[in-house]
Amino acid sequence: MQPDASREEIERFEVAAPLEPHLSQASGEHFREEREELRRVLGHPEFSRSANLVRFLSYICEKYFEGQAGEIREYSIAVEALGRRETSFDSHVDPIVRVTARSLRKKLRELYKTDWRDHPLQIVLPLGHYVPEFVGRDHLAQREDEAQLDAAENEAPAAEAHPGKDSAREPANAARNLRGVLRAPLLKFALGLVAAAGVFVAGYFWGAHAVHPQTPATQGFSWGDPVWSDEFSGPAGQPPDPAKWTFDTGSHDELGNQGWGNREVETYCAPRGANPPGCDAHRPNAFLDGNGHLVLRAQRAPDGTWTSARITTRGLKDFQYGRIEARIKMPVGTGLWPAFWMLGANVLTAGWPASGSVTVAENVSLTQRTNGLGPSMIRATLHGPHFFGGNGLWYDFKLPDGGRVDDGAFHTYGVIWSPGMIQFYVDDPANVFFVRDASDLPEDGKWVFDHPFFLVMNLAVGGDWPGSPDAATPNPADLVVDYVRAYQIPAVDAPAIQWQPVEVRAGSSAASIITLHAPVYSGRVHLACSVEPATAACSLAASVVDLSDTLSQDDSVTLSTDLFSEKGRMVAPPGRYKLTLTATTISGNRSQLTVPFVVKAE
Repeated sequence: MQPDASREEIERFEVAAPLEPHLSQASGEHFREEREELRRVLGHPEFSRSANLVRFLSYICEKYFEGQAGEIREYSIAVEALGRRETSFDSHVDPIVRVTARSLRKKLRELYKTDWRDHPLQIVLPLGHYVPEFVGRDHLAQREDEAQLDAAENEAPAAEAHPGKDSAREPANAARNLRGVLRAPLLKFALGLVAAAGVFVAGYFWGAHAVHPQTPATQGFSWGDPVWSDEFSGPAGQPPDPAKWTFDTGSHDELGNQGWGNREVETYCAPRGANPPGCDAHRPNAFLDGNGHLVLRAQRAPDGTWTSARITTRGLKDFQYGRIEARIKMPVGTGLWPAFWMLGANVLTAGWPASGSVTVAENVSLTQRTNGLGPSMIRATLHGPHFFGGNGLWYDFKLPDGGRVDDGAFHTYGVIWSPGMIQFYVDDPANVFFVRDASDLPEDGKWVFDHPFFLVMNLAVGGDWPGSPDAATPNPADLVVDYVRAYQIPAVDAPAIQWQPVEVRAGSSAASIITLHAPVYSGRVHLACSVEPATAACSLAASVVDLSDTLSQDDSVTLSTDLFSEKGRMVAPPGRYKLTLTATTISGNRSQLTVPFVVKAE
């Protein structure tokens, strides 16, 4: 497991290297903007949860700020930022810097293409070297070669094996020179021949390549029809199907916590059966609208109290794995808290958060009193032991093109839930914006998502996060649901695994490129590794590999023989060991590769 970056590591660059006295005031002001952007990036969940990304990006940016771009080299990054031993690091057998750089480059591009595409200043890690660039948004349009750089990176990852080894180039000049080459037709042709030769050589020696067949990614597998759904067709005023939905009522949660554990103010009511005080059968909180929709309504009574509805499949239908989604229009208003989520079916015996919960999508308004989301954002979260509440594994997604959660056209929020991995998407299962697996858990966290869960949909009012409703809060406020559907994951064959043997010495670590070869487009594949005997350990650069549009993809596995435990430092003794790599597709199909390796004496 790769540890989370500590808050101290994220903030270290602020105090470790203040601006040098010889910098001009103008230069200081310029770097102040860069430092602020770096601070924002390091605090983003996609970066802050990875210690290697935080250390890598902090290191190269500090060197850049200090005017020491010439020192940003593969060896210095490995030793000074990523903790490799100075006496034993060999970039030919340990690709940790190149693998981390590729991951960093990809995450930066994704971040600035989605959540932060409007940021006036953006961090770029160009292909070919490790010196960062801070580029104004207005200048990004000049990077016509971006797609060509992406393609070059995918096809020939070994091309950046030793960037900056012989000379220190200023980042702007390097990018400008490369653009000049790409714009010259004759040189572009020559560069293509060189790149082709480089790919051949890299593939021969490294097995490091990506294959992109000329067929649509959707041909890999088909989802088929839902195996369970509710389309909410029926006459207006009818309650939801009692064979599919039941109701939670009152002002206490399953475990007896007042205010549903969040100090909410609503009372949940049901359209049938006994109800707590405050519910009015003549003013239902859950009903079909006659146009194929379910309405969950929060409404304020004349005495100022609020009622609402919370529906669940508990006791009627549990789910374990699959693609689960709902098409929803959420209300917007101070104090409103709509959510579509899943709760572990063992909650009454195990309690929460031990049961686990998965928030597929939720929203609260952004006000001066709350750290909310606003009408264009939704939050997806995993909750479990040692990662719950505000410390859950969460991600905020901004709807594209000015979209809002209360759009009349609705939005679809869903998860692709498979053994050891959960993917979140909006509007299309191909539009995955957030992926989590056991490697993302904090210390002492436990992956509690490989057992049955039931569905929950509710419209809460008030609480610790959204704050109290006010005079401007819509009354009534409606959560409108077009449908809820569950699909069975089709069978997806597991990829073959290939690895490059490495030499391992006691008291050090070594990394190897591993390659996955898939028979068809497989979507995201979850990777795990283990070592026997356990006196040595392994870690993966990426525990999820995306085979959505390629049949071959690389990763890196690091074998460590210098470990720390409660008893102190532990060095693996020389001898014979074996490494097991396991690849699991979304359908649970698995492939394994078990290979021996020898730990030699120091």
